[in-house]
Amino acid sequence: MTDEQPRNPDPVEPAPAIDPEQLRQFQEFQRFQEFQRFQQAQGGSGQGGAAPGSVAPGQWEQGQLGPGPSAPPQGPPPVAEVRYVEARKPLWRVVLGSGLFRRLVYLLVVFLVLLYFYQRFFGGDEPGDVAVDSGGVENNVIAPQTPYGIGGTVAYFYKHVGTGDAKNACGLFKGDAPRKAFAQAFGETECAAAVAKLQKQVTNVTNYRQLGFPVDMREVPPGGTVEVSSCLLTVRDGPRLGKFVLTAQPSKSWVITGYEAEAADCVTG
Repeated sequence: MTDEQPRNPDPVEPAPAIDPEQLRQFQEFQRFQEFQRFQQAQGGSGQGGAAPGSVAPGQWEQGQLGPGPSAPPQGPPPVAEVRYVEARKPLWRVVLGSGLFRRLVYLLVVFLVLLYFYQRFFGGDEPGDVAVDSGGVENNVIAPQTPYGIGGTVAYFYKHVGTGDAKNACGLFKGDAPRKAFAQAFGETECAAAVAKLQKQVTNVTNYRQLGFPVDMREVPPGGTVEVSSCLLTVRDGPRLGKFVLTAQPSKSWVITGYEAEAADCVTG
């Protein structure tokens, strides 16, 4: 039996030495690959070639460039958000520009117009419409400043009769004598009763008070006494009221100081 010599294991070949220059280039290539992956993640390259500002791998391997980037490039600086705040309008401009305000103004104008026409044709007496008998020879009488026209004493007397306003109608007489003469002309003993009786014969108050005067009864008389016959007037939608004698007062107003009955048709006696 022969002794066998132990077999020596195969000798381990030592690892080849790594060239430092090659190691450096390899590490730079790895950093370049990481940089490219970062750019692709940011949407910077990868389609149709290298992105602007990037370099090809050969450049890094050939040492044409310096050391690779130590950090990915920073994005554009954030842009501050700018908000524009509209200035608030003054309250008065908001109110004037609102539709509600315009409707209120429109309604107010309509109301004032209607009120004017109501007062013009159906309203109460204005200052100077009524003659006030305070007694005595020199009476302080307040009445219209003219005997003629729709604003004169005769027209106002017709208006009061048409509305049944006995107080104001009878107040245009100065003294009891013409007042009683008017009442008796229509079969009554009191002026108020005669007004109530005549008012029932008026069919349209607006037309009744709109008397038509002849041409010579347009101007205001300078004073003294005048006569106004209802037969010379245009009277519509109501009875004629007879002949009036009117006298100017110191206050330049005109009151009824005399009265004379006339035929209703201005023909028969």
